[in-house]
Amino acid sequence: MLKYNFHLINGLYFELLDTLQEKDYHIKFVEEKDDSSITLYECDMRKGMWAKIGRRYLADYWVEIWDRGFLKKRISFLEHIKGKKVFISFESKSIGDTIAWMPYCKEFKDKYECEVVVSTFMNDWFQKTYPELTFVGRGVVVNNIISMLELGWFYDKDKEPVNPATIPLQKAATNILNLEFTEKLCDIHFEPKERPIENKYVCIATHSTSGLKYWTPQGWQELINYLNEQGYSVIEISKDDTNFENCMKLEDKSIPNTMNYIHHSEYVIGLSSGLSWLSWGLGKKVVMISNFTEKDHEFTINCIRIVNESVCHGCWNKPQFKFDKGNWWYCPEHEDTPRQFECHKSITSEYVINEIKKAGI
Repeated sequence: MLKYNFHLINGLYFELLDTLQEKDYHIKFVEEKDDSSITLYECDMRKGMWAKIGRRYLADYWVEIWDRGFLKKRISFLEHIKGKKVFISFESKSIGDTIAWMPYCKEFKDKYECEVVVSTFMNDWFQKTYPELTFVGRGVVVNNIISMLELGWFYDKDKEPVNPATIPLQKAATNILNLEFTEKLCDIHFEPKERPIENKYVCIATHSTSGLKYWTPQGWQELINYLNEQGYSVIEISKDDTNFENCMKLEDKSIPNTMNYIHHSEYVIGLSSGLSWLSWGLGKKVVMISNFTEKDHEFTINCIRIVNESVCHGCWNKPQFKFDKGNWWYCPEHEDTPRQFECHKSITSEYVINEIKKAGI
């Protein structure tokens, strides 16, 4: 009887532990894809030998064991993980990435009927809402696993089969976990506190992590003035300070307090940022001003998306460009020209207000 060790930990690994006869077998690593079989690697192997390839994401992998031209055994890795332990490690600290990818950990457990251990940088947000999963802290060693899958924004074909910039953010997780992509809402544990202010209000998040994500200060001020005229107070929930008129700034900018303000608000207006994802994860309708990404890159459920496709837009999702996070002024097509950041400069407050009116909020 053939005995073997087959796992996906820092690469797809196969070892022949024992065989009935002392002889060589021909081993093939195969991926089934689009009704075809692709041989990823092949070699001769006998008892005590092993082979490993660089693939670190999950796919429909098989190992074939051939004996003198005859297929002796075919082993499916997707079947092999059933009932075993899989470790899913979030390699991004980003709020948006974490909220985007979390729902698929449960879907993975359900589909592959395995035990799933998860490590994120925000475990306390999910431990009560995803009780089917086991959570561990960063750097904790998880023993007796059959696979370790890393969720991240990878430009590495061994870690992610598709350029992540060209697909919806949530699809980066489904590609790595070998799941069908459908947009899924995240379930964040949050216990609301008292309403922070009596009158109705709207939260805005005007800051983000790069210049190309920002909307114009004039646009924000005109939007704030409109909301005031409609009887709303306006609360800036970004961590960074702002100097807008008729806009309240949070004194306590801790995440729990920010979440409480979001929870009690009428809705949230933001950019393509972690606070927009957090608001969405808390069940709020989000008005998202983002023209540097395509409309389906972030979430679409419960979202009013503000775009202007008549100007340069969507550079984030074009495969010929790779974001330079060290360059605040990154604008791959028009940097240092009058058209720099025209994707957002072209969006007027009047346009945003009309879209809010059309949505009836």
